[in-house]
Amino acid sequence: MPRPKRTEIEYRNYNLPPEFPVLALSGDSWHISDVPSKRLHFHNCLEIGLCLSDHGTLKWENQEVEFHAGDVTCISRNVPHTTYSAPGESSLWSYLFLDPLSLLGVQTIAMLEREFAVQSMLTNCHILISPETDPQIGHLIQSIIDEINSRSVGNQLSTRGLILALLVHISRIFSNQPQDELPASVFHELSPGLEYIHAHYMEHFSLDYIAKICHLSPTHFRRLFAEQMGVNPLTFLHQIRVLESCNKLRSSGKTICDVANEVGYSSLSNYNRHFREIMGCTPTEWRKSDGQLKPSILIFNGWTEAENLSDQDSDT
Repeated sequence: MPRPKRTEIEYRNYNLPPEFPVLALSGDSWHISDVPSKRLHFHNCLEIGLCLSDHGTLKWENQEVEFHAGDVTCISRNVPHTTYSAPGESSLWSYLFLDPLSLLGVQTIAMLEREFAVQSMLTNCHILISPETDPQIGHLIQSIIDEINSRSVGNQLSTRGLILALLVHISRIFSNQPQDELPASVFHELSPGLEYIHAHYMEHFSLDYIAKICHLSPTHFRRLFAEQMGVNPLTFLHQIRVLESCNKLRSSGKTICDVANEVGYSSLSNYNRHFREIMGCTPTEWRKSDGQLKPSILIFNGWTEAENLSDQDSDT
């Protein structure tokens, strides 16, 4: 009997500014196609979405839920998913992508942890919140987006406060729901390793150690990783490092050598080689272009602008 075909899963990296790791996508451009994507994807950060019009389907592996205008979605990093509108519709969304730990700090997250299972929420959350469940949460998300876009004096401080309130709302709902995990899959066998790579990409560690974290033999780990991610673990690590360095090149005046060291490369030539392989240009060219050059592997760059609605992968 032939083995069932695995769902293809891709990684999408969102470039969050290190000093204020929040990205707001809003306006009339952010529509979702009615053509289901052929693959699931996951992000490097927490995704919070607000549906503004129409309806459709949100899919997590073998789970599907229907969304409507006014609904809010909260999806942790490393949770594979896809979204598509109902036939003939192109639902409009606003999104927040953020790194709560870097944004709010360890002490604030620890304070939340004393009240809620916030660490579990940040790593295993995949919920849809209707206006009936929480009438305020949609307005709170819109207030955050408006505050970010206002560029007023003190808007970053205000945004941090609003996001803290938003996380309390989400944590309350998450803690009151049955903590059913996603259906068992090979991808979730890899999840502990992915979390470790995200948190420690700048350090030096062996892939055998990552396999141990996942409770897999090194050989089995490498095979499953390549099957699910489409690349081997070492290539994935280099992609994480290079994409993180793009943030630093764009947002700081540090030398390229210093940036290379910060993301885990002790050799500048090694960094330059991997940067060119992944981004299709040198770090110097990237910096001079102010980050406008397109990478050679688009699926590792996330959305930078709304995709054409005729594209089969027009989803976040």
